[in-house]
Amino acid sequence: MSEFFDPQLIRAADPAQFWLFASVAWAAALAGIAGLVYFFRRLRFIEDTPQSLIRSAAQGYVELQGSCKLMPGTPIIAPLTRQPCAWWAYRIEQHVGSGRNRRWQTLRSEVSGELFLIEDETGACVVDPDQADVYPSQNDTWYGNSSFPEGGPGMGIMSIGAQYRYVERRMQDGDPLYALGFFHTQGPVTAGDIDEEVRQQLVEWKRDQAWLKQHFDTNHDGQVDPQEWEAAQREARRLVLEREREAMARPPVSMLSRPRDDRPFILSTLPQRKLETRLKLYLAASLLLFFCAGSYGSYLLNVRFSSVPPGAAAAP
Repeated sequence: MSEFFDPQLIRAADPAQFWLFASVAWAAALAGIAGLVYFFRRLRFIEDTPQSLIRSAAQGYVELQGSCKLMPGTPIIAPLTRQPCAWWAYRIEQHVGSGRNRRWQTLRSEVSGELFLIEDETGACVVDPDQADVYPSQNDTWYGNSSFPEGGPGMGIMSIGAQYRYVERRMQDGDPLYALGFFHTQGPVTAGDIDEEVRQQLVEWKRDQAWLKQHFDTNHDGQVDPQEWEAAQREARRLVLEREREAMARPPVSMLSRPRDDRPFILSTLPQRKLETRLKLYLAASLLLFFCAGSYGSYLLNVRFSSVPPGAAAAP
């Protein structure tokens, strides 16, 4: 490691090698800045957003705390461990390269998009986890020599010599859940909503001209004339209104999802205080990375291009 700090070696280094080290140092410093911004914003929104109860939550950006619950119907099964859960994410990595260039390369990864519930003492809300920052309760890592695990955690081989690494993260039914996101309750539709649904229905019919002519070309001249198109519009509105009447007969459904702007969407099985502590640690690590990498990058440039050799005495 000493060669990376020896002024003479830095001055004598091949230009390509020097600029590689300098680029890596400044890229790490930029990553530190990005981490500072990323984690600071999340901390600010967590600390500044007041907690709401599901029953009385306002429409918009809210903070909820409750427990994770499965919805009725088909169970959610994690792909690698085959365990039932509320949310999962996995990746399978392969050991590639040789010697000092060996590294883990991701072969495939996937994140669950199934809906589940957050429930508190006042009610329940559907959670759409798409594009959420998730801090789950279960994090499993194990190893094997096949591109898909033949067993779950504890049944794989040791990491030394393994060709594949399997990583799976899960939120379980019943886990405590902290959530920060966009809260919306599906209520009665407006006339504009109905008009848009009618338009979408007509666009769908127009894509299938054979079907359209079969159902609305009443004079069988091979085309849908203006009078026949008006009949299609009336039928589309009737179908849309029928669907909306059926929807209004069902109770309103509240949903938590990704905000429409760039505010963070967070799902965490950690309590709020522990989540804040973890984000502060990440923030401190980002600051340390920025300071160390930036200092080293500046040191490299200073040594390489300084007109006075390091350690040289000043002239009297």
